[in-house]
Amino acid sequence: MTVDTVLRLSKVVKSFGAVKALRGVDLDVKAGEVHALLGENGAGKSTLMNIAAGALGADSGTIEIGGTTLDKAAPGLARELGISVVYQHTSVIDDLTVAENMLYSVPDAHRQAQGDMRKWVLDQLAFIGRGIDPSRKVLELSAAERQMVEISRALAQKPKVLVLDEPTEPLTHAETETLFENIARITAMGTAVVYISHRLPDVKRVADRLTILRDGETRGTYEIGSISEAEILKLIIGRPIESAFPQKAALAPGVMPLIQTKKLSSAMLQDVNFDAKPGEIVGLAGIEGNGQREFIRTLAGLEGASGDLKVEGHTVALGKADAAQKAGIVYLPGDRHAEGLFYGQSIRENLSMLVLPDISNKGFVSRNKESELAAREIEALAIKSASMESDVGSLSGGNQQKVLFGRSLARQPKVLLADEPTRGVDAGARVELYRYLRELANAGAAVVVLSSDAVELQGLCDRVVIFSRGRIIRTLAGAEITEENITGAAITSDATRDPAQLQSDTGRFQKLATSDSFPTAILLGLIALLGVYTAGINEFFLSERSVGGILFLASALAFIGMGQLIVLLTGGIDLSVGPVAGLTVVILSFFVGDGTGSADLILGLFVAFSAAAFIGLMNGLLIRSLGINAVITTLSTFIAIEGVMLLLRPIPGGYYRYELIDALSVRLGPLPVSFIIAVLVAIVCEVILRKTRYGIGLRAIGSNPTAAHRIGAKVDRNIVLAYVLCSVFAAIGGLLLAAQVGVGDPNVGKNYTLASISAVILGGASIFGGRGSFLGALAAVILIEEIAAATGFLGLSTAWQYWLPGLLILIAAGAYSKSQTSSVTHRA
Repeated sequence: MTVDTVLRLSKVVKSFGAVKALRGVDLDVKAGEVHALLGENGAGKSTLMNIAAGALGADSGTIEIGGTTLDKAAPGLARELGISVVYQHTSVIDDLTVAENMLYSVPDAHRQAQGDMRKWVLDQLAFIGRGIDPSRKVLELSAAERQMVEISRALAQKPKVLVLDEPTEPLTHAETETLFENIARITAMGTAVVYISHRLPDVKRVADRLTILRDGETRGTYEIGSISEAEILKLIIGRPIESAFPQKAALAPGVMPLIQTKKLSSAMLQDVNFDAKPGEIVGLAGIEGNGQREFIRTLAGLEGASGDLKVEGHTVALGKADAAQKAGIVYLPGDRHAEGLFYGQSIRENLSMLVLPDISNKGFVSRNKESELAAREIEALAIKSASMESDVGSLSGGNQQKVLFGRSLARQPKVLLADEPTRGVDAGARVELYRYLRELANAGAAVVVLSSDAVELQGLCDRVVIFSRGRIIRTLAGAEITEENITGAAITSDATRDPAQLQSDTGRFQKLATSDSFPTAILLGLIALLGVYTAGINEFFLSERSVGGILFLASALAFIGMGQLIVLLTGGIDLSVGPVAGLTVVILSFFVGDGTGSADLILGLFVAFSAAAFIGLMNGLLIRSLGINAVITTLSTFIAIEGVMLLLRPIPGGYYRYELIDALSVRLGPLPVSFIIAVLVAIVCEVILRKTRYGIGLRAIGSNPTAAHRIGAKVDRNIVLAYVLCSVFAAIGGLLLAAQVGVGDPNVGKNYTLASISAVILGGASIFGGRGSFLGALAAVILIEEIAAATGFLGLSTAWQYWLPGLLILIAAGAYSKSQTSSVTHRA
């Protein structure tokens, strides 16, 4: 390895089953250079960089970073050696704040002391010219902001090599220019940049050298000035390409519009008058956030508006996707991962999704017709796959996009709305997708294309309309359609009304809705209201005895709920917590009867807690090592523990000594000591969750385990530890439960599984992981026990003990889903 070579990959081989992704690839990157890595989707670019970053292990070959060999797949070690990666699908964690994302993945040596963390984060963001509030959750950020946070995080690690995988895909023209300026600054400081992109003009502009991969093999490394775009395309695709864009069609004069809007208005649109004729491709352009995306989604019926929308002269109801589809409008979404394809389903099933009525008889899908349709689209679009039954997620990005095209074309649209139709698609696939769009237009459809790529709009479209502040400010046609005119019209517009205020209002609401502390405040308010109301009906409800009883009963559930929350934060669930608590009660009943002493109690506690830890360990290992679903694993454990308890205590027996019960029931005024301890533990756990590396890593794993692994989280180890801690907390709850029942009853813990899940969801936890609050769970436990007590004081039936918590859970889950939906809409 020469002095100025900072990354060397030699003879790297990687296979996924029978598919050989890399076949002995070589790559040398020098300090201070921008080295472009090109190739079609599936050529092996991202796989190669994942291996260099330690996220994947190579089957064979050598990886050297800064002269040191990376001898195992370990992202943390690769970062320490000097490589940082900004992935195409960002690895910033949605449920963490900007600051938490930055701090978790950057070693202490590369940042300042604890007290200066906020300033340090702001300094890193300022380096790339972005003013983002470090306390904002990534969930609330736009795609461009997420990308910039990831770039800032990568640069903060002071890397020798910075890998940028499709960095300009989510960026506007102005943001792309800022990125290029930053790349120049980075390389001037001696950092090497590996630049992966499908955009050849960008590559020609920023790269010093380029390496081309095809079919997992190196096709050559070249100085950027020594090779033309045509030669690059030939090496990438394996054949020459005469032109990237198909020839535009000449429209006959006097053709009536196929789709037309008049005075279309909404929160982001102002009196938009638009039309597209059959045979025409019309582009939508403008700086992101100026209404063009809202406009195309409004045409698709995905967003509401006022005004008129007509197809072939017939009025189409606004805000109704089914009405748009019936009128012949088909929407091709810009994000195939979030809104497009159905991952986990086959290519065949994805291709037929929009035409199920046409291939069904009395509600039953004809498999023959579906297969014929799939075969036809696969052949027409040259989709490369082993079989139409292959999972669509197994395809390369370009072929996934072709499936999305095929599904849309199978509907035979009168109007096709294509939102960023070539995002994340390689050069060869782009050429084919352009041809499909032009062929559809030539067949008589109107095609509306939203694209952030001015070159794409110039080469593809017959007309381009530019949006600014919710209005169409200019329409380009013929020779006027140039990259300069498209970009210039957008950035020099003086149209009135700035949508930023609307977005900031949404941001403030979103920040409140996604706050982890918000559910806790709501629950405390409900606890107070229910207490005051019930005391107004029955004055004894808030007596010292009543309050003490409620809090004592809450203590056991509080510990079981906190254990459940630890697992839920990782994206898992533990159905065995109730039986674990019950097993603790049963085991202790053999050691704490009359005639036993302190040594027996200590032995009993050791046996009970050891059994709980072992159960948690087995749950974690089965889930992570064998890949068994968490529900199946812990349900099986639930049943097994129930059987063990019945063997130990077929009927309740083994009464506890009164001295032990009294010790566990001691109070300070109306407050049981056990409850005070539960509050203190909840506070400590909350601090750990928010302020320590383990807690942040736990939330990162639950939010996105793949991304968490990329930034150095020990995913398997932490998840296994979470299940162990969950069972130990359940055992603590079982100890307090023993003081409540006073006998070894094998049936005592059954209801606590559902109760613990109810508590953590009421407390604001997401069942998908990454979000939750120990204080929220504790508040929810108090409310559940308060409801149970209040029903008696109010003379209500015990059914209310189930109805009220159930209703609250639905409200809580609905509020969380709404906040998530609002976040996605806000980001779009």
